[in-house]
Amino acid sequence: MISGDALTGRDSELTAMRRALGGTGNLAGVVIAGAAGVGKTRLAREQLAQAATTGVRTRWIVGTASARPIPLGAFSAELGDTITEPAPSVRRVIAALVGRQRAAKVLVGIDDAHLLDGFSAHVVHQLAQTREARLVVTVRSGVPAPDAIKALWKDGLLDRLDLEPLSPESTRLMVESILGGPLDARSAARFWKLTGGNALFLQQLAKDQASAGHLRQVAGVWSWPGPVAVSQSMSDLVGTQLDQLPTDLAAVVDNLSQCEPLEVELLAALVGRGNLEIAEQMHLITVERTGAALLVRLAHPLFGELRRARAGEMYLSKVRGRLACRLSADDEPQTVVRRALLTLESDLPPDPGLYLEAARHTMRLLDLDLAERFAAESAKAGVTEAVEIRAVNRFLAGRGPAAEELLRELSGDGDRDRHRWAVLRAANSIWMMADPHAAADILAALAAGPETDTERMSRYSVEAGLDAVLARCADAEQKARAALDSGLLSDSEHMLASVALMMACGALGHAEDISPAARAALDRAANSYESAHMRFWFGGVYARACRLTGRIEDCTRAAEVLSELARDMPGLAYANLVFLLGSAELMRGDLQAAARLLHEALAGVENHGITTGLRPACAFALTETHAKLGQADVAAEMLTEATRVVRPDFLFMQTGLATARGWALVAGGRLSEAIDTVLAEAKVAADRGQLTHELACLQAATQWGATEHLPEIAVRARTLAGLLRLPLADAVALHAEALHRRDGEGLLQASHAYQLLGDRATAADAAAQAAVILTGAQSRSRGLFAASIAAQLAADCGGLSTPATRTPPTPTPLTGKQREVAELVVAGLSNKQIAERTYSSVRTVEGHIYRACQRVGASSREELAEILRRGGYGTVR
Repeated sequence: MISGDALTGRDSELTAMRRALGGTGNLAGVVIAGAAGVGKTRLAREQLAQAATTGVRTRWIVGTASARPIPLGAFSAELGDTITEPAPSVRRVIAALVGRQRAAKVLVGIDDAHLLDGFSAHVVHQLAQTREARLVVTVRSGVPAPDAIKALWKDGLLDRLDLEPLSPESTRLMVESILGGPLDARSAARFWKLTGGNALFLQQLAKDQASAGHLRQVAGVWSWPGPVAVSQSMSDLVGTQLDQLPTDLAAVVDNLSQCEPLEVELLAALVGRGNLEIAEQMHLITVERTGAALLVRLAHPLFGELRRARAGEMYLSKVRGRLACRLSADDEPQTVVRRALLTLESDLPPDPGLYLEAARHTMRLLDLDLAERFAAESAKAGVTEAVEIRAVNRFLAGRGPAAEELLRELSGDGDRDRHRWAVLRAANSIWMMADPHAAADILAALAAGPETDTERMSRYSVEAGLDAVLARCADAEQKARAALDSGLLSDSEHMLASVALMMACGALGHAEDISPAARAALDRAANSYESAHMRFWFGGVYARACRLTGRIEDCTRAAEVLSELARDMPGLAYANLVFLLGSAELMRGDLQAAARLLHEALAGVENHGITTGLRPACAFALTETHAKLGQADVAAEMLTEATRVVRPDFLFMQTGLATARGWALVAGGRLSEAIDTVLAEAKVAADRGQLTHELACLQAATQWGATEHLPEIAVRARTLAGLLRLPLADAVALHAEALHRRDGEGLLQASHAYQLLGDRATAADAAAQAAVILTGAQSRSRGLFAASIAAQLAADCGGLSTPATRTPPTPTPLTGKQREVAELVVAGLSNKQIAERTYSSVRTVEGHIYRACQRVGASSREELAEILRRGGYGTVR
């Protein structure tokens, strides 16, 4: 699992170094300056290694504290004998390094040059003045260095490169290079927070977590859900002084390791102001002013981890108890949660009331795992309301079976809020247990009994969702509106009704209602412990509605807003957020980013045992993403997962499943089957009244070039455009009509319409189809123009590889049958397999391949596949 120390995140620095070493101006090389562990030595070695591959002779010199008292100690290996007179030996060292290399320059690396003795520093300065050597010198920032070394950059002999810590993105790339696979964003942020981008710390920390088994790979994505493992090697790197601290100073670090930041006055009352001043002078802590308050933090995040790893639990329990007693007793949510957590993990007596209050705040702050801990501890003391909190919390966390256990008990006949809990139990059955029929039974039983107006609207909020799931979209919209307009719903019921309304409006094409309903739902949920967490589930539903109605920019904006709220949150909220972000990228056509985010969302589902519809939604989106990248095997794997987890009675998901199946078939070269699949689903969606679902199917078939079906597709798409009155419907109708008429200019207009909507992938397909038609009509210049648009859009998508972009524009375009056979050749099928797949003879297949080769200028079956893989637009698969 752990690989070598591949250099990552330093491309710009390597470029700057190559420029300096290339002899720009009078420069003889570069000085790399930076803090300890920032990666100076690794960067210098990489530069020398790259130079060596081009035949440059390289030498590596290291300055050390032990060699510093010895004149020319760093260069003793170059002389090979004892140095009696240092001054005359300087010329001998220079000659040894460059004398035998007059015809070509030597590249000399000097590591830790700040540790060189005076004569060795003089040698380096002299080398910089020769025209026969190039230098890469590293020095530590903020420490004394010989004058001759400082003169290297002060006198303009060498360029100075101040090496900064790795950025968060470069940190992620480095850890991924170490682990050999993608890392989820939350874990990457954790690595960066703990190391500050220090490359040496980062590498050691990653190895420590791997060795301790704290890193987990799920669905192909690495995550770090467990505690921090601290090795002796890490302790030696970060600060051995922590082990030798006097008790009073250790107490400063220990208190902050349990809770930071802390106000100076609070911490001083526990450890003494004098100890705080000494700790600040020793760079153990930092003190910053925020308004009128002085706040204390640890100088390095790893200080706290190191002390926690070495301190005893009984001692730390006492520390937490003292902190809990000192924290203010105000009702500010963050303070309540801090005090409750410190109390829970301390030697203080339990405080069930505090735990219950903290559970509500923590749910609002999106940490459902911690909320479960608080509520469970409160329930142990017999607090009835804590059981109710746990039931809601488990529902929000996507733990359907665990929520059912408590909700079944709460909705019993003797409970004062039986109706309320039965409604939530029905919602849990739909959304977390994937059992709409169980929900229908519960709701029918409630409807058969007496209900107040409030209870009836409560039931409507969930019945609307049931109707949406069963594709009864008009009923879903009617009930959801009635419930929302009543003003009688609780916060969670308001969100459930909003989800149902979003699904119904998205399917019916009522685009004008989508954004106002979304704003109302998100605004109300912002400060509610019942529904704050549901915003991210709602975001995924909103994304689907936006895609169905062509509101890609609205979806992107919503993703950006929500991403600021849950980037550091564990569990379902983060998984839903990453799905939303990935969906937005897929809609925009950034396929590489979409693949990364959607795989991370799927890993979140696996990691947290989530039982919601997020799993099939991820599988649908990943199937499409990998198919558009031409990755047939991965697309097929994701389709298998989607098929496994989608229940037949979840009718609202059937269009997503059908289009995902179509994309997987397309990636495998099975065009006819793909087109038949989505057109069959289009008819079903039309019968259900899901007009935008039908439109999505027609759009996909048009993208894939459904030649035989284009007359009816064009007519129906134009009808839908009149019914829906959406820019997306107009674009699909224009696309289908232009392709049917073989109107290249019309296809360019369709491409432009898709670009205005933000859909670069479909725009690329339409432009590629235009290029084929225009070139075939002998309109060479317009064909080249269309091809250039398709090429740019495909590149912007990160390597789009679809049937349209794989079809090269030639004077004699491929026929529909030739293109279908050629796609199967690309997919790797033999002639016999193609014959079986297309219900034709092998000889017929050979004829189609021969004529396809003639039309694209290929001399063999292999060349035909290669030409179609490139297509002139995307990248080779």
